[in-house]
Amino acid sequence: MYKNRMNARDTFLSAGQVKADVPVSISESWSRSLSYKIDPNLRKTPEVLNQMDVHMLQESSLLYHAYQSIIPKIQSFIHTKYSIMLADHKARLLHVNADHQLMELLTSFNAVPGGVWSEELCGTTAFGTTLVSGQPVVIHDAQHFCESWQNISCAGVPIFHPITKQVIGVLDLTSFAEDFPAHALVLTQTVAKSMEMEIFNQLQIHRLYLENTFLEKELAISNDLLVAIDLDGQIVRSNDPATTDQQQWCNRFEWLHYFQSCQEQSDLSLLSTIVSTERPLPFSPDPATGRLQLVYYKNRLIGALVQMRSQPSRSALPSKGTAKEMVGESPQWLGLLQKLDKVAGRDMSVLLIGESGTGKEVLSQYIHDHSLRRHKPFVAVNCAAFAHDLVASELFGYAPGTFTGGLKEGKVGLFEVADGGTLLLDEIAELPLPIQAMLLRVLQEKQVTRIGEYKARPLDIRIVAASNKDLKKMADAGQFRLDLYYRLNSIELKVPPLRERKEDIVPMAEHFLSAHRHGSFAYRLMPDTMDALRLYDWPGNVRELKNAIEHAVVFAEDDRIFPWHIPDMIQESTGTTEDSKRLLQHTPLDDERAQIVEALNGSRYNYTKAARLLGISRGTLYNKMKKYEIT
Repeated sequence: MYKNRMNARDTFLSAGQVKADVPVSISESWSRSLSYKIDPNLRKTPEVLNQMDVHMLQESSLLYHAYQSIIPKIQSFIHTKYSIMLADHKARLLHVNADHQLMELLTSFNAVPGGVWSEELCGTTAFGTTLVSGQPVVIHDAQHFCESWQNISCAGVPIFHPITKQVIGVLDLTSFAEDFPAHALVLTQTVAKSMEMEIFNQLQIHRLYLENTFLEKELAISNDLLVAIDLDGQIVRSNDPATTDQQQWCNRFEWLHYFQSCQEQSDLSLLSTIVSTERPLPFSPDPATGRLQLVYYKNRLIGALVQMRSQPSRSALPSKGTAKEMVGESPQWLGLLQKLDKVAGRDMSVLLIGESGTGKEVLSQYIHDHSLRRHKPFVAVNCAAFAHDLVASELFGYAPGTFTGGLKEGKVGLFEVADGGTLLLDEIAELPLPIQAMLLRVLQEKQVTRIGEYKARPLDIRIVAASNKDLKKMADAGQFRLDLYYRLNSIELKVPPLRERKEDIVPMAEHFLSAHRHGSFAYRLMPDTMDALRLYDWPGNVRELKNAIEHAVVFAEDDRIFPWHIPDMIQESTGTTEDSKRLLQHTPLDDERAQIVEALNGSRYNYTKAARLLGISRGTLYNKMKKYEIT
């Protein structure tokens, strides 16, 4: 085989002819290598970054940190004859894992951290060719354009950003040609998928940390515009809905390049002491315009907060339009929405009772957005999140010098922050009984007194309380104040769990999928997937459904969401079989005829089942069978 591949390469270089047995991906890469004027006798990559630049890339790379998390878990499965290498989207090597003789050979090529292995520099290689094609590539010995590395074989797999779906790097398995395993591509793809999942988990943690930083900052400002932006320039949270809808910050400024510049300017020797300090806005250095605060998580830059000075026009904001989040068509859900519409316009307390994950905070926001207080603050408080000895100071605030270690200027409580607007007290059953007494007094007297002060401050506020427990039963058992219960439940609304409104599951899943739409690209649920989602009981309710859709998007190979893309627990609970996965998972997506034939064979020419496996109608299946002359 090596001799045949060598002859094929020599024929191409000497006569410009491509033999029939040369894969298209290889021949196309050879042609590009010629156009780049690559020297076939090149002995090593001509470009290697210095150690400082390599360290900077590693510290700031999600790829590298995901790789570091995954590799120890699979080390025992990696043979000592194999090398695992990682490169970023510019074919710059971030890590090389190899032993002894193979490591010596790779080092002689400059296949070391910092080596750049793009097609423009090195011709046909697993790194460069995978990045250009965006597809997994196997390159055997003489299929390399440069003769110097023809004694090795490689398998390269692209690593995709779990949200944007852009190629962000390449994972490569390399060995001496005689040691190259038959399962190299499968092994490399498995590790790459694990890395994508790890990256997704990291991004979720970064997003939560960025949101928490936003919330802390929001409490410390008055009417200024505040926007949290991630490293991709996407808005994570804003206190102005128009900002999120119009994406004006992303359109106005190149955030991605700005953050890269910030990372390059960081002093690596001070990484352990990074403090999120404010700086002028990069697009407007005038301090009167606003300020920017870089946000770090574990010494890594993850985004920024943009604070713009308040504008007069912000005093007349329209409703935030949470109606678009109120997805559902079941009688229970529509009945609840009718009640919410009637309740929203009446300035009275509301108590929402429902299981965890049913969307009580979204419903509270809906009440606020459709009330006369919609132009004032909406503050959501999770009562279970506070330590018992800190609840009072967080809710009611405290005077200067009240606590050792407290803020010397004192602190404004959340009741005052929400003055004029709506305060959501989520998980209110978790409030200690002494705090319940203080809360009752605030609600009765419509004024709040900070801890350490004697002067009461007037308070104009609407309370929405939420709980996943039966407060009446708790009150009867002495675990909740009965007088507070009756003060809170002027209107009590039950939020139905997802299992009691099966009609809403698919529309809600499609709503969550729409958040991952990019231009004309949109995910779609296959019929079997819809069936599996409807069969499941969803103990975690809407929150669990959203997580399941996020999970499916990470593992989807294209725009179709099949049952095997949703979490294993749901598959096992609903009895989803592996038959359809076996039929389709190894079929090239661009070979439609082969895909149809395999589905027909697998279903024994049951047209209904075959069409369902393919995600098309029976009529479309007949037309395609006619088109491809399948009888």
